Amino acid sequence: MDVLLATYNGAKYLRAQLDSLLAQTHQNFRLLVSDDGSSDDTLAILESYRVRFGERLVLVPNPHHGQGLVRNFENLMVASLHDGVAAWVAFSDQDDVWLPPKIELCLQEMVRMEQEGGAELPCLVHSDLTVVDEHLGVISESFATYQRMDPLQCSPLSLLSVNQVTGCTMMVNRTLLRMALPLPQDTIMHDWWCGLVSGSGHRRFVPTPLILYRQHGANQVGAKDRSLKTRLLRLLTNGQRIVRRVRVLGGATYLQAQALQLRLRALGLDEGYVSEYLAWRDGPLRARIFGYREYYVGPELDRLSRCLLWFK
Repeated sequence: MDVLLATYNGAKYLRAQLDSLLAQTHQNFRLLVSDDGSSDDTLAILESYRVRFGERLVLVPNPHHGQGLVRNFENLMVASLHDGVAAWVAFSDQDDVWLPPKIELCLQEMVRMEQEGGAELPCLVHSDLTVVDEHLGVISESFATYQRMDPLQCSPLSLLSVNQVTGCTMMVNRTLLRMALPLPQDTIMHDWWCGLVSGSGHRRFVPTPLILYRQHGANQVGAKDRSLKTRLLRLLTNGQRIVRRVRVLGGATYLQAQALQLRLRALGLDEGYVSEYLAWRDGPLRARIFGYREYYVGPELDRLSRCLLWFK
């Protein structure tokens, strides 16, 4: 299997993540790394770990520096798929710490899924995380609880609006990788897109936290306190920006759903639930107000804000 590590100016925390990969109970993996044009010591640190990883550490050339996290991961996904060696890939951020059984437990679940449904179906495994501060002090034992999410209950339909697949915990099989590529221009995040593609196959959530999810103020996508009190305070102090961000996300989810519809059609797969979702999103507010709980999961404040502010 391949571990895909996308880096960019990650020198501050990168060593801890690399050490945690070397401490995995399952060591039969390659580490593919794509860098997005780091100007710090990221590349020097990677070079210093070559002795410890040996030939398992592969630096994947990235000819398009500066295109961001999604395209950096796409570069790794393409490299792994075209190489044809790995049956499964796991996605790694540069600033987290993987607990020792992370790969082993996810791989066991993946093999079990493929035995039950067949490796020709897209399969995805993801897990819970422990939210920690920049010094690895525990903020919350469970990311799912902290975010008020229930990944066990999310469906292909609800994933169209709300991503509950955390990329740094994610492992996918080769079939899903092939179906997901190339990432559409309207992909919001690579992990969200892979979660959507898994709707045509199998997705399984491991409720055990397998990663220390480091929060340090510069996360591309981080964990926020989603208690009602904290969220109302944020709305009062920064309401205009929050409303604007919610509306932008609404438009982006609509375009991403359209991209999924086109991909499923091209693959000859059922896209009926996506068409249903898009038709519902196109409807007037008076029609959407009665069905929003079916399509929008999560805290009620989130659901209502999407219903009122997501016009498409």
